[in-house]
Amino acid sequence: MLSKGRISMLYIELILLCLLLINLPIIVSFGRKIGIKISAKRLHFLSKLKLKKELKIRNKLAEIDKANKESSKNDKLFMEKRKLKAFKDKYFDLFYDEEKELHKKRLFLKKESKWKGVIYYANEKGDIYCISKEGNRIYIKNR
Repeated sequence: MLSKGRISMLYIELILLCLLLINLPIIVSFGRKIGIKISAKRLHFLSKLKLKKELKIRNKLAEIDKANKESSKNDKLFMEKRKLKAFKDKYFDLFYDEEKELHKKRLFLKKESKWKGVIYYANEKGDIYCISKEGNRIYIKNR
């Protein structure tokens, strides 16, 4: 037979079990709310991190674009300086492909032009030639 103390313990355990079963949906609901909040904070953190990375990438791309524009500007300035030197000095060596037209203009205006280390000449007829080491004229087909 059960003693009075043992019965009162059983009642207490039974009451606690009932309270637990009654409060279980509340506890689960509370746990879900905490989980949702943690998940929302994590999602917010991840989206912030993604935005920071994207912003960093955009800033780097903007820097690259700026450097490219500056480089292009410097290249144009460099080529303009070469063009001015070439018109002043007919023996200034032109060798960039972009300067081929400049070489032809200089050849017909000044009758002499240096292209890739070779001095070319143009006569009154418009024939283009260079002079060999032996001193012979080597005519080039006019294109």
